[in-house]
Amino acid sequence: MKSFIILPLMIMLGIILLTGPKASADAGMTQDSLIYCSEKNISHMNPQRHPISSMASSISFAVYDRLLSIDPQTKSTRSSIGTLEKIYQNDTVYVFNIAKDISFQSNQFFTPTRKLNAEDVAFSFDRMINKDNPFYRPIEDFPYISHMDIVNNLISVKAVGPYKVEFKVKQPTNLLQPFLATDNSVILSKEYADTIIKKNLPIDTIDHYAIGSGPYQLNTFVRGRYAKLKKFYDYHGPKPQVQNLILTNSYRANKLLYKLFTGECHIISNPTASQMSFLQKVPEDFNILQKNTINGTFIIYNTKKPYLSTGALRRTLSSMFSLEELNSTVFFDQGHYIVELFDEKPANFLKIQNNSPSPATGSSSIDDVEKELLGENVSKPLVHERSDKFVNQFNEDIPEYAIPKKEIPEPGYELFAHVLTRDEYLEAYETLKQQEIEITIFQSNVISNTAHSKIAQFLKSNFEKKGIKARIKTYRTNQGQNRLKKGLFDIAIVNVYSDSESLIYQMISCRKNNRRRSSLNSNISYTGNYTGWCNDTLENMYEDLSYLDKNDPDAIRLQKYIMNILVNEMPVYPLIYNINLFVAMEYIKGLEPTPYGGVSFINAYIEKNRGTDK
Repeated sequence: MKSFIILPLMIMLGIILLTGPKASADAGMTQDSLIYCSEKNISHMNPQRHPISSMASSISFAVYDRLLSIDPQTKSTRSSIGTLEKIYQNDTVYVFNIAKDISFQSNQFFTPTRKLNAEDVAFSFDRMINKDNPFYRPIEDFPYISHMDIVNNLISVKAVGPYKVEFKVKQPTNLLQPFLATDNSVILSKEYADTIIKKNLPIDTIDHYAIGSGPYQLNTFVRGRYAKLKKFYDYHGPKPQVQNLILTNSYRANKLLYKLFTGECHIISNPTASQMSFLQKVPEDFNILQKNTINGTFIIYNTKKPYLSTGALRRTLSSMFSLEELNSTVFFDQGHYIVELFDEKPANFLKIQNNSPSPATGSSSIDDVEKELLGENVSKPLVHERSDKFVNQFNEDIPEYAIPKKEIPEPGYELFAHVLTRDEYLEAYETLKQQEIEITIFQSNVISNTAHSKIAQFLKSNFEKKGIKARIKTYRTNQGQNRLKKGLFDIAIVNVYSDSESLIYQMISCRKNNRRRSSLNSNISYTGNYTGWCNDTLENMYEDLSYLDKNDPDAIRLQKYIMNILVNEMPVYPLIYNINLFVAMEYIKGLEPTPYGGVSFINAYIEKNRGTDK
């Protein structure tokens, strides 16, 4: 399979080595224009209407401002155009001061008559919660907050002075400021909204014909294809050096790379694993920049299905394939194991404590699998490997505030390493053999779908080698989303675009609004719990974890506790993650990653005296 993918890339490599990518790129290059090509679709010019993605983040930093921002190094919130003044009334009222002398852009419908003020900030978030707001939309239309509880907790957002805005919440929360700092939480113009109403324009005008206060303003937008931006000369911050910016997307992975070499793109986002292997052969021609987020691939199980209803059933099915083989076959050994984010070794995640870590290829009968799993000692119990260090240390010095609120058993052997006995395993295996497991993937125009198809084929092959029938079903995004919501699936392959801290939580949260309001977006970025499984104890642990620094020893112990529960129950199976990257021609300088995986062009420039000789 690898040879069929690598061959055309090697042909391209030969052409480039002879002609050089600069020659073709220079043909379409001007000193005042940049073209950014992403695998993500441009459905709206308002990031509020996007899921968290590289494209939404890039639009946000090009066209808009945010009240707060995320420090890319510490991940803590910091001031942007707003500064927190005070929190009062038992931590339920937040007051922010707004920076002055910030100008809005203009377009064919609107010319601003005033500067940005508190009314604009209040309007931007009021439309999410106030049904009387003419621009109100249901929460499902703001995909980036579908996995957050904050909007359901917001009572009101209002201006309490010309440059002072107040957020009131029902209950104290640590989520408000991170929510306001999310790349998608942009500030809109209320005066523009009023003009849209006055001119009787469609309400969606505000989301398609963008008006912001960022360094670039919209010139042309063709939905689903491209956006042309131009320098905004009244921007309140450092002026961008590049005059024109074009944001576009490509439906095909190979076409994205091809455009990089022909000069139709100067920067591309998230090349595939095979493309990265290829690009590394000509490293002097490119800048490869790492983003601050990761793209994780998971299997989710429908725990409401009788044949997937227990941890033993799900663990047994998961033991039918090897993560290492998956990485080699599908990701060309370019992927990273998600369990390594939590200090777990891939081989130990489902390791059985004997000499045979998994069923050998070709087993088809209970007796064969039993013999290969248990060796000569068929009475030996099957146990996944546990972290003894964590078990022994968990309760020694963990602070009281970090102890789960629900009563739970003492964290000992039973909790951390449930024994999967011989009878449990064989019973689970016999149950699975009686079923045909449906593997759900989603039809999409994004690169990750190619990997999903290969993963599905890999799983099907491995299941069938163990005597478990399987079939692959591909659904359109909306149809697949509805099937997941209704529980009409067995297992599904999904992507999570996130930082490591929230990578798993959003898929197993107990919060009702998380399940009800979550949706798979057009880019298959998974942000909800469709497994039918959640755990109050785990929910409380994640709550306590949110108050701790990720490097705090207590946080590390809590994370270990969480991982052991997930290994026992296995509502989701973590596969492979890739660091989100973008690749630019080597003469494009000054690009910076944004907190949520996009690229900021504010300091970007094109090296003038680059020449053509190496």
